[in-house]
Amino acid sequence: MRTLLIASIMLGTLPAGSIADGPKVNRAMIEAMEHGLDAKLTGIWPQDPAEVLGVSQGTYIRGYGAVFLSEVNLAQAAGISPFHPAIRPDEIVKTHDKKVQRMAALRTTMRAMLMDSARSLDAVPPDEQVAVGISLFYWTWENHEGLPAQIVMHAPRKALLAAANAEQAQIASDEF
Repeated sequence: MRTLLIASIMLGTLPAGSIADGPKVNRAMIEAMEHGLDAKLTGIWPQDPAEVLGVSQGTYIRGYGAVFLSEVNLAQAAGISPFHPAIRPDEIVKTHDKKVQRMAALRTTMRAMLMDSARSLDAVPPDEQVAVGISLFYWTWENHEGLPAQIVMHAPRKALLAAANAEQAQIASDEF
């Protein structure tokens, strides 16, 4: 009787079909993409790297897709300390200008990460999304006029794969 009760409870709470029927996206796949995102973000400007705050986080959401998030300070600046008691106006301008200049490269890197994720995450169904979100860090003294607080890019995996294949075809035809 007890076995019958447990079986009926489980059948009533599980969706039609088995959990085993779903995508086989495992933690190792997500971790590989997290490390890849961190490496790409820190490698954009090797001589003067952006600061990735913490580590990137990824997850797979059944029915939606794979989502990767990170927080980045595009231009490191000296904070207030006993040796640097105030932020000068020229430092505010310099930090803002540097962040504005770096936005295009950040967006390009995010697009590349979407393509890489779509190619690598074979277990994500083609109709599900791959998303990359970057939150941008700002000190309270910073001017962030014209700069976003967050950039989120996403597309269905099949669209990303088609774009990657078209890009490769274009590169191949440009070589002749």
